[in-house]
Amino acid sequence: MPVLKINGRNVPVDAPEDMPLLWALRDVVGMTGTKFGCGIAMCGACTVLIDGNPARSCVTPLAAIAGKGITTIEGAAKLRKVRRFRKRGSLAKSPSAATANLGKSCPRAHFESESEAKAIPISTK
Repeated sequence: MPVLKINGRNVPVDAPEDMPLLWALRDVVGMTGTKFGCGIAMCGACTVLIDGNPARSCVTPLAAIAGKGITTIEGAAKLRKVRRFRKRGSLAKSPSAATANLGKSCPRAHFESESEAKAIPISTK
């Protein structure tokens, strides 16, 4: 049984190693944020990050990602919250302070303009 590192957590996956990552995420693990689009890696609906690099999960077998970190759309959403707090400067340098602030939303009053509140880019670096 492969163990995948999904969004920073080790998750055991009871699936054959030739199963595409997309179906392991959706059907076995129950993470439905990653979507099926075309099934031939052309549309990008199934894109995840594998060790920080974009990959099409519909054509990536589990055997190809052994020991690598996977970030799904659910994980990217959590990273976005952390980056918003860092940008605002409200996170202290200690990990415990960062964890305590993860669940809080970022008030709109902290943005310079309305357009900045709507579009916050997510960097993978």
